[in-house]
Amino acid sequence: MKACVLAAALDGRVIGAADAEISRAVHPAEASCDGDIAIAVSPDTIRILGESRAKIALVPEGTQFPHQRFQTVILMRGSRSSLSEITQVFRHRPDVQPGVHPSAVVASDAVIGKGATIGPLVVIGPDASVGPRSIILSQATLAAGASLGADCLVYPGVRIGWGCRVGDRAVLHHNASIGADGFSFVPTRPGALEAAQGAGGAAQANPERNELQKIHTLSIVEIGDDVEVGALTAIDRGTLRPTRIGSGTKIDDLVMIGHNVEIGMDCLLCGQVGLAGGVIVGDGAVLGGRVGVADHLKIGAWAVVGAAACVGTNVPAGAVYAGYPAVPRAEAMENLKLMRRVRRLVARLSEVGSGGIDGLQSNRDNNGGRPWERR
Repeated sequence: MKACVLAAALDGRVIGAADAEISRAVHPAEASCDGDIAIAVSPDTIRILGESRAKIALVPEGTQFPHQRFQTVILMRGSRSSLSEITQVFRHRPDVQPGVHPSAVVASDAVIGKGATIGPLVVIGPDASVGPRSIILSQATLAAGASLGADCLVYPGVRIGWGCRVGDRAVLHHNASIGADGFSFVPTRPGALEAAQGAGGAAQANPERNELQKIHTLSIVEIGDDVEVGALTAIDRGTLRPTRIGSGTKIDDLVMIGHNVEIGMDCLLCGQVGLAGGVIVGDGAVLGGRVGVADHLKIGAWAVVGAAACVGTNVPAGAVYAGYPAVPRAEAMENLKLMRRVRRLVARLSEVGSGGIDGLQSNRDNNGGRPWERR
């Protein structure tokens, strides 16, 4: 790609050699070849531009840096989406040819859209459908009756279960599981779980087995348009109604979404989030890494839950929660401060205790009051 072509794509302008060839986009510190373009859109990367081995640089308009040492400089408007726009131009595209690979197994009644790519060892089940221009890479599976929209990208090893529906322009990363059975079992008689929930008193020891009976999941998973699902993420099908993922939502790796969960539009779920069955997440909500949400709770629209929080109550719309258990962020911060004060109090009381009553009186006289009254 020539520098002038990249500048046009980013609505920018070129200083220097406009026909310079660009082979890859890199961090300024990683430049090693003539065709590397150093991308510097943050203060940290701009600061080290002078040390970069790159001969081509891309920076926001108005940036102060030693531009004379570069053969070519591309200036673009600075915004929050600058890096997104740049990486969109350089994004990896699978090197595949449209059509069905000879090793793929495609049911006779499956529908394959125009320009779609079905890779090696892919299995497309009966009555399944693949939308136009979608790409399914090696060893992925589309089960009976499942549907994949247009312009989707399905990475190797993805499993889309029977009847599940995926919208247009979805990206499903390696080994994602869409439509496994939900984790839903009920004991033959009340047991330890019911006792813990206060329904049947203390659990009684019983030599007989209390077998767990499976509640079968009879519904599907519905995924909207422009959704991205990370590697090794699992989305379970619903029991009697679909598990639903709203359009525009982005889900990180290693996320667990239980049966009957409903996630709104444009949500962000970071790595290792776990949503138990029946959870409802409103539009635009953000769940940090390792957030756990108990079953049948509601996370309001545009709420934010901090990393590693354990949510045991409903979270209001627009609220910011944190901690274990999750509470409003201001309360969580105050709880942390109180814990630090308690540690200091215990340490002071230990010192006072070692001196007896005289030590207590002396400590009060020397410090202007009771030790536990001081911060």
